[in-house]
Amino acid sequence: MTYFAFLDICVRVAVKDPPDARSRRDQALTACCMAAAAESDPLLPPARRAAALMDCLAVLRAAHPPERAAQIGMGEFRRGLRGPLGGLLPPASETADRFDALELFDADGLVRDAVQDLCREHLVPHVALQRHWSWARVRAEQEERRLYEILRRLSPEEYRLARALLGKHTAGPVRRLRRAWDRLWMRFDFFEAISDWPWCQLDGWWYPCPQCHWPMRVAQHAATVDVRCEAHAARGVHYRRTPGPAGAGPPELVSTGKKATSVQGLPASTEHLALVRPVWRYGVLPTLMELDLRDELRDLPHVRVEMWPGELRPDEYDLHITVAVPGRRIQNFRVDAKAWESVVALGNALMEREPPPYPLTIVLPDHQDHERHYLAARLRGRRITVTTLSRLVRRVKKACGVSR
Repeated sequence: MTYFAFLDICVRVAVKDPPDARSRRDQALTACCMAAAAESDPLLPPARRAAALMDCLAVLRAAHPPERAAQIGMGEFRRGLRGPLGGLLPPASETADRFDALELFDADGLVRDAVQDLCREHLVPHVALQRHWSWARVRAEQEERRLYEILRRLSPEEYRLARALLGKHTAGPVRRLRRAWDRLWMRFDFFEAISDWPWCQLDGWWYPCPQCHWPMRVAQHAATVDVRCEAHAARGVHYRRTPGPAGAGPPELVSTGKKATSVQGLPASTEHLALVRPVWRYGVLPTLMELDLRDELRDLPHVRVEMWPGELRPDEYDLHITVAVPGRRIQNFRVDAKAWESVVALGNALMEREPPPYPLTIVLPDHQDHERHYLAARLRGRRITVTTLSRLVRRVKKACGVSR
């Protein structure tokens, strides 16, 4: 992941009113993320790195009142990037978010995988940056928005097909992908050549995650090389390269996690494609959560699971669970799975929508269980329940009389 890659995801070309407290906090967060990317990019020339840090510092200072801005020097800025960000961010204007404790670098000194998603989810308006960043006109295409617009134009049958394909065919040889996507191939131009993605390559090979099939990240730590799925590492999808000299084929990986089943390296060539990261993050990962829910619930007594109701707009909900136990009130769960890195940005995005005309259940990944209370408080009064995948499974099982 390079510093220049952040230029495509950090700036929204839009004119807005002068930033409020929330926007200033987003502005500071984005400046810190971009500075961290510049600090960690080995391909960035020292002079360009220094210029980028000066630009980011100027944007960070602009997010603070003048008296505080004058106190933030380059030394404090660079030190602050290596620890919790609370010392660099302006105060939150509403319910406390998690960003004061957020750390952009991991224990090995590498920028965390999720920093890209934080930048994408907390985009800074163009008007807030144009006086400081010369690259404010950089293209910042919102691929997930474009995906939703395309999905809205599909017929119900095509929509269900597209969602199923997002769950199964995220990367691989171009011929196989074209065959799988068939008549939808020309309408979904969200694939890129894996040869252009150095972050997932190991000696010219890439490795698909056994759960989402997207390229796993390769991380060098001194004498060891780790390979992990950014989304599923917490579930145990991580590996390590076996020691020894390189051979003719792909390097062999050994499992270091409980869900790290055997994977085969594939050539990182122009003939191997993968969905762009935003579509993977905001299209593939929620789809996999919904498929997991379906598989957990569809064989339960008195439970009916309907996937991707085609008559609805695709951004309303994608799973309808009905529990009809004889002699009891029928229970309905309209479920929308979300895989955002930032529940703060997710809450802001949901608040910008019209409140749903029915009770809606937002499902987060299990690893965000500790953040569901924040999101629930943010959405209070909008007929939205916030839970996690495992919690919803337990709730439905209890509703239909299954204890475990």
